[in-house]
Amino acid sequence: MLRLKRLELQGFKSFCDRTEVRFNGNGIVAIVGPNGCGKSNLSDAISWVLGEQSAKSLRGVRMEDVIFAGTRERKPLGMASVTMTLVDPEAKDETAGTNGDGRAPGEIVITRRLFRSGESEYLINGRPARLRDIQDIFMGTGLGPDCYTIIEQGRISQILSSRPQERRALIEEAAGVTKFKARRRLAEAKLEGAKQNLSRVFDILEEVGRQVNSLKRQASKARRYEELRAELSRHLERVLAGRYTTLERTAAKAALDLKQADVTVAEAATAVEAQEAEHARIQAESYQKENELTAARRALADLQLEAERTRGRLAGQTQQIASIGQRLAQAEAEKSDLERRAAAFAEELAGYAGRIEELGRELEAAGARLSEKNRERERLEQELSERERRMESCRQLGLRLMGEASALRNQLAQINEYLASLDRDAARAQKEEQTAAQDLEWLAASRNELVQRAAEHRREFDSITAERKQTETALAERRRQAAEARRRLDVLRADFSGIKARRDSLEEILSHRAYTAEAVRRLFAVIESRNSDALKPAGVLADFVEVDPAHEKAVEEFLHDELEYVVVGSWEEAEAGINLLRSELDGRATFLVHPNPDANLGGSMSDAPPIGPETGIVARLSDLVRLTNGLTHAPAELVPRLARCFLAEDRAAARRLAVRYPQFYFLAPDGVCYSGYAATGGRKTGSGPLALKRELRELASAVRAREQEIAETAERLETLEKEIVELESGLERLRAAEQSREKELLALEHERRKLEEEFAKASSRLSIARLELERLSEERKRSVARREQVENGVREKEQAAQAEQTSLDATRGEVENLRSQAARLAEEHAALRAGLAGLEERHRSEQAARRRLETQLSEVVRRQKELAMESEKLTAERARLAADNVVLENRIAELAGKIAEMDEAVARLSAEETSRRKQLAAVEEQVKELRRAMQEAEQQRGRIELELVKLQAEIRVLDETSRRELSRPVAELATSDETVPDEIELAELEQRAEEVRARIEALGPVNPQAWEEYQEAQRRYDFLNAQRQDLLDSIRDTEKAIQEIDAETRRRFSEAFQAINENFREMFRTLFGGGTGEMRLTDEANAAESGIEIVASPPGKRLQNVLLLSGGEKALTALALLMGIFKYRPSPFCIFDEVDAPLDEPNIERMNRLLKEMSSQTQFILITHARRTMEIAEALYGVTMQEPGVSTLVSVNLGRARAAAPPPPPAEPAAQALPA
Repeated sequence: MLRLKRLELQGFKSFCDRTEVRFNGNGIVAIVGPNGCGKSNLSDAISWVLGEQSAKSLRGVRMEDVIFAGTRERKPLGMASVTMTLVDPEAKDETAGTNGDGRAPGEIVITRRLFRSGESEYLINGRPARLRDIQDIFMGTGLGPDCYTIIEQGRISQILSSRPQERRALIEEAAGVTKFKARRRLAEAKLEGAKQNLSRVFDILEEVGRQVNSLKRQASKARRYEELRAELSRHLERVLAGRYTTLERTAAKAALDLKQADVTVAEAATAVEAQEAEHARIQAESYQKENELTAARRALADLQLEAERTRGRLAGQTQQIASIGQRLAQAEAEKSDLERRAAAFAEELAGYAGRIEELGRELEAAGARLSEKNRERERLEQELSERERRMESCRQLGLRLMGEASALRNQLAQINEYLASLDRDAARAQKEEQTAAQDLEWLAASRNELVQRAAEHRREFDSITAERKQTETALAERRRQAAEARRRLDVLRADFSGIKARRDSLEEILSHRAYTAEAVRRLFAVIESRNSDALKPAGVLADFVEVDPAHEKAVEEFLHDELEYVVVGSWEEAEAGINLLRSELDGRATFLVHPNPDANLGGSMSDAPPIGPETGIVARLSDLVRLTNGLTHAPAELVPRLARCFLAEDRAAARRLAVRYPQFYFLAPDGVCYSGYAATGGRKTGSGPLALKRELRELASAVRAREQEIAETAERLETLEKEIVELESGLERLRAAEQSREKELLALEHERRKLEEEFAKASSRLSIARLELERLSEERKRSVARREQVENGVREKEQAAQAEQTSLDATRGEVENLRSQAARLAEEHAALRAGLAGLEERHRSEQAARRRLETQLSEVVRRQKELAMESEKLTAERARLAADNVVLENRIAELAGKIAEMDEAVARLSAEETSRRKQLAAVEEQVKELRRAMQEAEQQRGRIELELVKLQAEIRVLDETSRRELSRPVAELATSDETVPDEIELAELEQRAEEVRARIEALGPVNPQAWEEYQEAQRRYDFLNAQRQDLLDSIRDTEKAIQEIDAETRRRFSEAFQAINENFREMFRTLFGGGTGEMRLTDEANAAESGIEIVASPPGKRLQNVLLLSGGEKALTALALLMGIFKYRPSPFCIFDEVDAPLDEPNIERMNRLLKEMSSQTQFILITHARRTMEIAEALYGVTMQEPGVSTLVSVNLGRARAAAPPPPPAEPAAQALPA
């Protein structure tokens, strides 16, 4: 068991100087001294160092009151410090110093310091600790928060007058229940936190559960969407593969037909060569020259293209070199800036080095001054110790005289102290009554205010919840609209891609005039390549003709050859074109000269049939045709055949009219032309130029419409996404606000329950305070009567004691002078230490700043290295580009030479080819008929080629559709599909695909990320569910631990209560010499929470409540209870602060005998004025105030004094005041 070994005080209350009290660890120690000299401050110091937090319990108003407040001669101190050393006598395992700090084996050193600034600290064995650590050490030993080891006179009466629940705390402390209750409070706090967390987890689980269910439905919908998309893909694969295979086969057939047409053309050319050998020979030579010329021109074009590309590359690399130069300039500028910064940093580092060196010298000087001051202080302390030892013999004599004076004043002091305690108790009770009444009033108002605040928070919570639900609904709607807009945008983009591909295909067909004869196409190709002013055709007639869609087919059939007429502006251009065809190209073409707008080319139509239903004629064909793009004449003026052609209602009407009017042409709606007894018709291989132009116009309008719709849909989608982001942000804020309001509601409810508990406690305090005031009034009347009887005798004894004190003061002057010098040196020493600390702090600050600058300087150096490396790379790259430019310039020069050579070759070959053409012109007429036949073959070949181009365009559209819909080229689909469905099966597949697409559309908005979001939400739900189970397990384990703590608490309390009650009965009989006293539970049915009441029956009196006993009887009863507790649970030490004041000498004698019996187990420290109590002490400590307001301590070892023969020699002190 721990024993008190040493107590050190400095700056605590009246103990200004450093004072050390040593205890031998056994027996009884008495502390004596006159009233007001500071005896009880030693008891307060022990309470304070053990962790007392109430300034009122330490006889102060604020905790700052424990710091020495100063006197007339001394300044207030800035710190109070108390160190208590406890030792375990049974600890023998360690040797001194093995614990690392020089402590003896088994020692525990507790230190508490308080600074006037409000800062405080606790130390255990010199190491910082918490108040809770100190309380844990002493919990269950009687030195805990409800300790029963430090008993002052007021505490004696408080034990009996306190509430039953407060008495229970004493028994619980003795039973060791306090630490279990502390654990229970921690467990309850943990349980409450777990329940609150569980409530929050339940709420979150509910919300996440809703999200999981919603996302599960969305994921199911997304899976259904994917299944339908897969089914749609399968159907599309078959459809696209079938269409592709059909188109490929048709295209292959068209390619074969094209080859066959080529063969036909070749055969016609052979026939021409066979009939006209000379013409064939010359033509062959002309062809050879033409091929050579074409090859030369192609080679020339290749050389020019390569030269242009080389010049472009040279220009790009030159620009790169300029850019590298700019970057190098920037790097140089940054290098200069870094060098400037590095110089500044180096200069600043040099300044820091000087300052640090100066501070080092100042530190050495301050250290030297401090060492000198330490030596001077030690010398003065040695001199002061010598002077104090010289005064010891004088002090011993003064102590004996003081003891005699204390004995004379004892009885009066006890009465005065008791009256003062009664006054203090009455003041406390009255203040308690006022405080309880005020607390009741304030608690009632606070409760009402809290109810109003809770109602207001509930309304805000409900409002936020409603707003959050509305926001969630709006967010779901916006997400649905956004998904629908995305799906619509995908459909529009896919449609746009198909329309645009078809438009591009048509533009390519029309731009290359693939619907015209080979000679016309070659003519336009040569004209475009030469860009000559002599021949600039405006186009073909088809470029200027427009017809209503209903009549396109008929017009195209009738004007099949005329639509290929080359439109020119003059006869000279027509002659130039004809010459070009004769000299350079094989084939024929018709040129249409755009006449003067004033010319009248139309003939008389007086013999034309009438138009109307009676004749079966719908309209004149020239009235159905419109000319555009600058052709201002009527169509019949440019194409006379139009004026002689009529559109009939049907074939029968056309045949009838043709026989009647053989000089005219009559067209049926399906394009069959009748003239006289001739009929022309058949099936076209593809769409004509008018239909292609109309389709192109329609596609252009469709493209613009789709672009506008795509832009509007994209804008709508962007607006929806912004609204979704804003709604999500608002929803997060609302959820956070909702959780915050919910926490505030829980906090308000918790605060309301606390207020209810406080209200009940305040009501109980008010009742007890009023009963206490009545009892204290009666007790004061009896005590005042007793005080008047002893005042006269006390007055005489005080005069004698004062005379002795005066003689002692005469010898104190010299010591006081030395102490003043010591105090002055202490202040100087503290000032030097503070200055030294300041210099050290400045030295550390300067070093830290220098390290920061060094770091920054190293960063600058690193960046300089990086810039140097970058500059080297850029310089190398610039050199490489410069060298490459030299190569490119040489290549350009070389190409220029080759181009010049090739120009000469082209000119020579062109002259030779012109010569061959002139020779051919002589025999051109002879093979005219053969060429006409060859031209017809070429026209057939052109029609086949046009069909092939259209098929290839359709194949490209299929490929784009396949890539967009299936992300695969259509050729792969055709490869993987072994069977080719027929048209009926393809139609069925297309219908199925449309049905699947309709089912996809019927699904509505689909969240493509729903499955990932569902999995994430499910993982979160599982995690929260696991957290919920962990919390439930934690709550169950905590509740089980609380039950075990409660069971152990009940068991310990029951054992302690029975044992202490039996000890109380025994001690009561011992102290009273008979009678009975016992403790009783106020509610035996609820022993775990029941309070304890005390009943006593002194000898000759009936059993009654202890509050009805006299003051002495109350003191003996309380002592009996305390001794019963000590007997059950001995405390390391016990402090009695004038508890014997209300006792008479016989009762003091009984108490002393009991203390001697128990001193073998417990160390007793008695603060007393009673001589009989002093007699049982083994050591006597005297507290005096030789200097007003400053307590000092002297000690006498009475055990040695009694053993020595009279006259007693000066005793060696067991404890001694050690001023700092």
